[in-house]
Amino acid sequence: MADPTPDVDQLRARLRELGYLDAGVNRFVLGPIRGGRGLWSVAWRSSARIGLLAALLLGPSAAVALGVRLPGLVTGARDAAVLAVYLGALFGAAVALLALAASVLLGWLASRPGTRASVERAGPRLARAAGAFVALSCLAYLVLWWRTVNPAGTVWSAGTWTWPVLGLSTAISMLLGHAVAVSALAFVARGAEASRSAPRLPSRSWRLTAATGAIVFLGGATMLFLTTRGETLGPSRQVPLARVQTGLRLTVIAIDGLDLAFLDRLAATGRTPTLARLAAGGARLSIPASDEPDPARTWTSLATGQPADVHGVTGIEARSVSGIAGTVPAYRSPLAASIAAATDLLRLTRPTLTTGLQRRSKTFWEVASDYGLRTAVVNWWATWPAPSAAGIVLSDRATLRLERGDEQDAEIAPESLYTDLRPVWPALRDEARRRLLAAFEGTNDGDVPVLRRAAEQDGLPAALATRVFTGDQDLRAIYLPGLDIAQHSLVGTGGGGLPASALAARVEALERYYVFLDRLLEPLAADTGGGHVLALVSDPGRAASRGHGLLSLTGAALRVGETRAGAAADVAPTLLYLLGVPTSRELPGRPRTDLAAEAFAARVPALRTDTYGSRLLGPRPPGATPLDRDVLDRLRSLGYVR
Repeated sequence: MADPTPDVDQLRARLRELGYLDAGVNRFVLGPIRGGRGLWSVAWRSSARIGLLAALLLGPSAAVALGVRLPGLVTGARDAAVLAVYLGALFGAAVALLALAASVLLGWLASRPGTRASVERAGPRLARAAGAFVALSCLAYLVLWWRTVNPAGTVWSAGTWTWPVLGLSTAISMLLGHAVAVSALAFVARGAEASRSAPRLPSRSWRLTAATGAIVFLGGATMLFLTTRGETLGPSRQVPLARVQTGLRLTVIAIDGLDLAFLDRLAATGRTPTLARLAAGGARLSIPASDEPDPARTWTSLATGQPADVHGVTGIEARSVSGIAGTVPAYRSPLAASIAAATDLLRLTRPTLTTGLQRRSKTFWEVASDYGLRTAVVNWWATWPAPSAAGIVLSDRATLRLERGDEQDAEIAPESLYTDLRPVWPALRDEARRRLLAAFEGTNDGDVPVLRRAAEQDGLPAALATRVFTGDQDLRAIYLPGLDIAQHSLVGTGGGGLPASALAARVEALERYYVFLDRLLEPLAADTGGGHVLALVSDPGRAASRGHGLLSLTGAALRVGETRAGAAADVAPTLLYLLGVPTSRELPGRPRTDLAAEAFAARVPALRTDTYGSRLLGPRPPGATPLDRDVLDRLRSLGYVR
């Protein structure tokens, strides 16, 4: 055995004598030993086999966990299989590299005369330490995987599956740890001088194996207990349907880019009466401006009442993974940006757009629909694909679909509404464009294209809303982005560097846009009588002032002139409270009952429920024509993406 490259038959016989080729796993791991191969050649082949074991055992579980955490990533069986291959390769490579490092290091040291004796003594302990490290790492991953795929509070209530999963995790972890340890030990034996000094593989009686397995199993259970400590019993996934009959109907007008200080100056001149009434006519909740002025992130948070790391829409842009139809959110940390840049460079990922496929949380109108209310929403971010069972939804792609025609791809729900709108769309579109052209006559020629592009993003959805909003609906909502687009294009971050005359001209153009928007809102904000509440929701968007946002509620059920400070997370619960819908304990915000009139607050209690349930999307319609390229071109022309 003193020869560092012994005859293959002698080496196999020696390894078999020392117990390395008795078990099937040992034979598989050490199978690459062939005559004439050096240390590196044998080590990488053996480590590759260990990596293959890790890939087969850990890849599928990683794919399941990632699919649960990122709902828009896996859209079918093919995506799941490709993702399992990707993640299996990642985990397999990590375990293989660790096995290779341990095997080569110990084998090299054991073959050197100066270090051979010390390595022969300490080698078994080092090899077992490497195996234990791999085993514990795998156990931690598998325990946290089970913790991830189960909603908070349901891990132990799902004990029928939790205990078998812990048992399987123990077996997988011990198997991979044993494979790494035996590989490293074999390479110590390979370099040993004499048979008496070669480390013998410890005997593995069933008692010792069972005892080791029990210790590992208890370690996994303890880890799972510590990571779920303090959680209450998981809520039922069934949505309770009890609500209070408030007798209110609610119209929500969401305006992006509304600068409240700018509006106050215009309102003082009487040029924006509708906006002034909406912003100052009732109970007001002042909310901080969004930390990151990304409209998809901001307005999905306002609609769901959840932060971005919960609802899943982290920004306008996402990443698509090569070979997978789904997408991955684009996180904002420097590390995430570096990883995205590296994977883009390797063509493993590429930039794409965020859609409702990434959204994990229900919006306030989806919750209201679950409770039996009649709802209609127009043009909100992350509403495509429109679910078929959440009332009327004209998604953020609805105008593009109506313009293009063809078989729709869930841009409008219900399906029959698309059939009704197609023949009247040309007339609606042309009338909206005539109005916006008339609104900006006499404006500086250089600013007209900017204003028209922005006005079209408000005018067309507003025209559709006047068509689909009806008086018998309990909840109506529309999102208007044009003011943010116009403001950002005209004055950007404050107009720095522009001559005073040019800046004054652009401010005047922006004032004209406020006036245009005010007139556009007149039919949407019309008072339809008792029981009707108007809600204005605003955020300063990309405005240079960054001011603050606002929830302003106008109606008989509200306190007139009441102004309170609040949080963006309070908006969705407050809107649902006015409709008598309970607030989920999963939401970080609370319904602001202090904005309601005393009589209403006394009659309508703020109910609570455990959950609004999981958000589910139906299958995409067959034969649909996707609009991804059209959407990207539109967002690029509007300055949202480069």
